[in-house]
Amino acid sequence: MPTTVWLVSHAANAALRSGTFPQAPVASDDAEEALDARARDALAAWRERWHARLAGGEHHGAALRTLTSPAAIARASAHAAGFAGATPIGALADTAFGAWQGRRLTDLAQEAPEALAAWTREPAFRPPGGGESFDDVRARVSAWLDAIPGTGPDVIAFTHASVMRAAILYALGAPSSGFRSIEIAPLSVAALRHTPHGWVWLAAMD
Repeated sequence: MPTTVWLVSHAANAALRSGTFPQAPVASDDAEEALDARARDALAAWRERWHARLAGGEHHGAALRTLTSPAAIARASAHAAGFAGATPIGALADTAFGAWQGRRLTDLAQEAPEALAAWTREPAFRPPGGGESFDDVRARVSAWLDAIPGTGPDVIAFTHASVMRAAILYALGAPSSGFRSIEIAPLSVAALRHTPHGWVWLAAMD
């Protein structure tokens, strides 16, 4: 059976709801503290709808692979969704936002409107202070997908909207400029399947 990769966007936290760029993850982050009551409720509903379907994705006796971004919110989302023990990997990390880490979008819109506008339009734009462009994210996500065997265990990965956009565009062979046209809500699910011609994007059905 061909490998299917299920990508899940993490639950919304206070930073996401307030339009604040996330901080870089650190080893001491407490994953459980990343979830507030609203996130836990959303994850409980998600788990009821999706867990049995995805956890039952084993085939040919191969154990399901569960992965997560290193970010505390992604790790906590994976655990609360019923996938305890998911392995954090750097390829699934959120965009590195450089000097914009921890800053509010509304503040940057006043202080650096041209730079913020470029970030929303140009896939090659890098935030100041060592940030990543969307093209950078797409390159690492594409390399990760290319390294996954075409047959074997299915993969479930809890990650971020930018990673999911990159994976979808790569599967479609679409230009990176298309990132502006893909909206990924918290706890969205996207599925990619390996074929002899490369990865294809599957419509995920409830």
